[in-house]
Amino acid sequence: MRVISGTWRGRVLKSPKGQAVRPTTDRVKEALFSMLAGDLPGALFLDLCCGAGGLGIEALSRGAQRAVFVDIAGASLKLVQENLALCGAAPGSFEVIQSDALRWLEKWGPPEGPWVAVADPPYRSGLPWSMLQELERLRTGPGFRRAVVEHGSGFDPTWDPEKTWPTLDQAQERKYGRSVLAILGPVS
Repeated sequence: MRVISGTWRGRVLKSPKGQAVRPTTDRVKEALFSMLAGDLPGALFLDLCCGAGGLGIEALSRGAQRAVFVDIAGASLKLVQENLALCGAAPGSFEVIQSDALRWLEKWGPPEGPWVAVADPPYRSGLPWSMLQELERLRTGPGFRRAVVEHGSGFDPTWDPEKTWPTLDQAQERKYGRSVLAILGPVS
């Protein structure tokens, strides 16, 4: 896992051992940050289900003003802290929060200024749908720039007949092998 571009380009980040955390591949990360390029400068970046923090660190490297890393796993957040230190991230440019990312997002209040959110929840769960639904609710504010939820290509949004992708007509989806990015833009 490495930083692809920006101030910390080329830095190799610590990765989790085992299969519990699935870091975003370089190909998907490059595509994601190509989409977000104009949204990052000066923005707050939410890295939800952050794992080792690769997406939030990439955002900081590319000009995000501040990043918030949220994950339920203490071991992942320890890696986030180590990776931020390895990059020399300035104190105050980040916050690391141990919490269920969906529960935290449900209580979070968007700032007045610009913000971007990326969620990379476990593929084989209902969490991608729930995160997308919550981000759909939050995107009506003036500071919202973009939100992206990564999910697996085998994810079936009809797993529960009571639930469908709430933004299917408004979200774009881009597929990269086994990964899919569901992208929400500002309400027009």
